[in-house]
Amino acid sequence: MIRVPAVAALLALAAGPALAQTPPPSGPIVELPAVQVVAPTRLPGDPLPSSSVPAFVDVISGSELRASGALTVQEVLRALPGVTLNDEQGNAVQPTVSFRGFQATSVTGVPQGISVFVDGVRVNEPTVEEINFDLLPLDDVERIEIIRGPTAAFGRNTLGGAVNIITRRGTPVREIEADAEGGSFGRQRYRARLGGAEGPLDYYVSGTLFKEDGWRDVSESRIGKVFGKIGLQRAGTDLTLSYQHAENRIEQPGSLPLSELRRDRTQNFTGGDFFKPVLNFGTVNLGQELSEHVALAANAFVRGLTVEQFNANLVAENTRSFFDTVTAGGTLQLTHQAELFGRKNRLVGGVEFVHSDVKVRVLEEGDDGVELDSKLRDESHAFGVYLEDTFDLANGLLLTGDRLVLTAGVRYDWLRHDIRDRVLRRRPSASQVSTFDQASPRIGLNYNPTPALGFYSVYGEGFRAPSFLELTCASPAAVCPGLQAGVAPDPPIDPVRVRHYEIGMRSRPLPWLQADVALFRTDVIDDIFPVSPTGTVGLFFQNVGETRRQGAEIGLRAAIRRVADVYVNYAYTEATFQDDVALGTPRQTAGCTTALCTQLVRKGDDLPLIPNHRLNAGVDVHLTSWLTLSLGGRYVGTQRVRGDEENVERKLADYVVVSAGLRATVRDLTAHVWIDNAFDERYETFGTFAPNGRRPGAPIERFLTPAPPINVLGGLSYRF
Repeated sequence: MIRVPAVAALLALAAGPALAQTPPPSGPIVELPAVQVVAPTRLPGDPLPSSSVPAFVDVISGSELRASGALTVQEVLRALPGVTLNDEQGNAVQPTVSFRGFQATSVTGVPQGISVFVDGVRVNEPTVEEINFDLLPLDDVERIEIIRGPTAAFGRNTLGGAVNIITRRGTPVREIEADAEGGSFGRQRYRARLGGAEGPLDYYVSGTLFKEDGWRDVSESRIGKVFGKIGLQRAGTDLTLSYQHAENRIEQPGSLPLSELRRDRTQNFTGGDFFKPVLNFGTVNLGQELSEHVALAANAFVRGLTVEQFNANLVAENTRSFFDTVTAGGTLQLTHQAELFGRKNRLVGGVEFVHSDVKVRVLEEGDDGVELDSKLRDESHAFGVYLEDTFDLANGLLLTGDRLVLTAGVRYDWLRHDIRDRVLRRRPSASQVSTFDQASPRIGLNYNPTPALGFYSVYGEGFRAPSFLELTCASPAAVCPGLQAGVAPDPPIDPVRVRHYEIGMRSRPLPWLQADVALFRTDVIDDIFPVSPTGTVGLFFQNVGETRRQGAEIGLRAAIRRVADVYVNYAYTEATFQDDVALGTPRQTAGCTTALCTQLVRKGDDLPLIPNHRLNAGVDVHLTSWLTLSLGGRYVGTQRVRGDEENVERKLADYVVVSAGLRATVRDLTAHVWIDNAFDERYETFGTFAPNGRRPGAPIERFLTPAPPINVLGGLSYRF
């Protein structure tokens, strides 16, 4: 149950430091800006108004992001309706993001359902579709768009939605800015930016260094990034060339046995785990007006990533993995805007191709030395083509000045994995060639009785092909705690498909008040989960039938000039199994004495790590023209822990976290201080089950990841 004092504090503070802004000009109230979102296309183009988009879309501007004091993209997103963070890795930069019952995470082996794009390039890794949030250029973001539900342009793996990141470029006014921050847990962050324009050319370059000791034992992080972009704008041509380099080393303390967590929350139970990536990422984007009504958009990219990952293992040998990934491809898109039958019409069509080459080596390190366990290579080819039309179907249909807008589209995806197994001893070969394809339609209606009120409805389908890991671990003969072992599937594993239904409303009853409401249901067919039938010794991946995500999202935003900016968001999410199924679990079940058991999941059981209730609220109080106080809070409801898909164990407790911040700007100098978890709440955001120790017969315990205690971050920024 929620504690009354905590709820009172949350409602009283009604706050969120993530959206602090410079106070607006004088006056009693301020009209909220008109909402402009990018049309359902991920390449540059003219934006569509929200009244023509049949989807729940959030847009976070770069100015809001930089005023937030957020350390990660995940911290920025958690202020939005329904977005929840689960920390399995135990550090500040790798939490999992989930919304609408789907997730984007850096954890391998967890089903992914959210796509992430940077300047039109999909950055889900080709190994297991994971997202390495620590590699995203947070400090160089122009805006972030969150488009919920499957869409034609964003394509495969976009089951719950897409996160679309657009990076900054130089402006006509030259900017030179330097930041320095420091705070709890030995945190230090240094940033420098330079941007400007000379005639038709613009330029932008930045560098970021972040370090922290961590609040738990052996939990240091070091993040180093360099980003640059050169642009050309002239006579209907818009060309940019960007490059990003990142070198990080992140220690991963992970979760703790409940018995140890009660004794000392700062411990590291598997000291030594770390993640060490090196990224080089180049992108070219082109926008070209071909005529008055036709525009071309195109991009091409090359992305190279090398990773060293070390994992201490409680039940087997330690593993050291090496990933070497090169991905290259591009997208070509045409947009035609003209009147059709005397009404506005916008037709967007595109084609894309991506080639990925992934090389994986896994070493086992034990008392007897180091042994090569796996050496795999996966060459994948992904092709997609999409077409979507937005048409003003009727004007003045029921009321004078109303509009009815039809959106209809379809996407076709084709994907092939060519996996070669270089180490065959101790198990059958994992070599295979697997091909998947899917056509996904989408149709939606927007009805706008007035410019201040709009309704929408949409039906769409989505597609996720099995990942590299799932394909090599899709048989009872596989023993797959990671990528270090596997066999070819027989019979083959099927792709995941979704059918998505949504209705929503956008309203601006007053010039300074905005309200958004959405009701959704997403039916997932052939969902993929780890399975461990009786008699086998390890997990493998299989289709388990249907699951469902459904719920409601409500967002309120108000701007009161010279006084405050306020938002309140609430989301209810219900994620359940729709078939009876036997799943694997490390939890001890009746009649099972092995390290991996089988649990019997019934139709209607909850999926793990998805809270039913999520509430957050925020207020930025403009104390003076140069000083803003931000107060905020978030409530996250109870959640099932991983491994308890049959819903028989105790849930993770609900929690309330309150934050506060103060930001002052005097001429070109800005100072800020943020306090997170101001009441020092003790809570956990992730849970599972595992043996407490290496010895045979070690007891199975709940393992939980503790959240950080109260912490403070302060900094200075100066614009030259």
